[in-house]
Amino acid sequence: MLARKFPRVRFRLPAWIDSALDLGIVSQDPEVRQRERFTNIGVAMMFVANFTHSLQNCFYDAEGLMPIIVYGFVMMALFSLTPALYRLGENVGAFWFAIVAAIGNLFVIWSIGLEGGAHFYYALAGGGVLLLGVHRWRWVVSLFVLVFALLIVSINFAPHYGPVMADDSEFHELLSGQIAVNVTIVYCLLMTYALSALRKAEKALEAEHERAETLLTTIMPERVAERLKREPGRTIADRRETVAVLFSDIVGFTPAARELPPEDVVKGLDRLVRAFDKLAVEHGVEKIKTIGDAYMAAAGLYGETGEEAARRIASFAIAMMDEIDNQPPLGPSGLALRCGLHIGPAIAGVIGQRRYSFDIWGDAVNVAARMESHGLPGRIHVTRAFCDVAGGCFSFEERGVMMVKGIGDMETAFLVCRLPEAV
Repeated sequence: MLARKFPRVRFRLPAWIDSALDLGIVSQDPEVRQRERFTNIGVAMMFVANFTHSLQNCFYDAEGLMPIIVYGFVMMALFSLTPALYRLGENVGAFWFAIVAAIGNLFVIWSIGLEGGAHFYYALAGGGVLLLGVHRWRWVVSLFVLVFALLIVSINFAPHYGPVMADDSEFHELLSGQIAVNVTIVYCLLMTYALSALRKAEKALEAEHERAETLLTTIMPERVAERLKREPGRTIADRRETVAVLFSDIVGFTPAARELPPEDVVKGLDRLVRAFDKLAVEHGVEKIKTIGDAYMAAAGLYGETGEEAARRIASFAIAMMDEIDNQPPLGPSGLALRCGLHIGPAIAGVIGQRRYSFDIWGDAVNVAARMESHGLPGRIHVTRAFCDVAGGCFSFEERGVMMVKGIGDMETAFLVCRLPEAV
């Protein structure tokens, strides 16, 4: 409710500012580019600070503050070199900027004195982690130690009033106030940009996570994918006693694939498989895999009764037959579908490490594969066991006893249609 009432405000930098932050950056590494953008922000802020100080000093007392005015323009020139140094190494620009700022500020402290407040600029040393990165903590600590040492030396040995404008307390108050404002503004800008970059990285990570989850659910059933995410190190394996299995093969596809351009072959097969996938969802059937032009599916993997599983897979097979009749021909000759169905015990599980694969094994799978290979184009070949479980909802055409390779004699039939009273 709160999210609806108070929509999230998205902050986006103007395009020209965003482009300016990339000045001098040549690295293609996103992490390096981010740190160098932080450095450019620091350069811009220090450039503006020195410019405003110099401008104010010119109006206040150009003659008395000439050393500080010259210093300001020298610092602006030195800071301007920072983007050009990115080509020399990913940390060269950041080190140059930090050292120039630290040592240059020392000159101001000793020239004006501690009452001017220039030593407060050393509080910005904490931003070094944004310039160098957390993983380079040794460099960050070294930079912090340098700045801390300069601060300690300044506090203990620098004069309270330096040789420049020593007798002007009003100037010292004005300068210290301006420095306090500048430090606050710089920190606010750096933190705002840092948090914005962090949020952007979080959103990219969330999007990547969503893509990974979507990919996982496309290569295996959603329920199995959820179990895999909850227990990634656990073996996923289930035994089911009544799994209805379908094997189908596209008759005429192989000759057409030899004659047609590969683009036409892939487009035609993709169109057909997409149609089968849609039918599988509509009939509550789980697609297992495709092997070439063969399509394998199953029902009864999630605790359905044997009769329910058989009815689902039978209805799916009939819908597949209707679908292939409605598909445009692939090549000069049309395509036909040969299906085999059986129901029985099977084991379902996930195998593999680099590429997960959900599959099923067992007698139900082996016999269904034999029913398909011993079937006829345009017919759905089933076992007597399947006919018995499917009940009186379908019409069957007896085929009689036949020798099935690797199994022996089996009584089989052809599934004709769903009975009208069962629709």
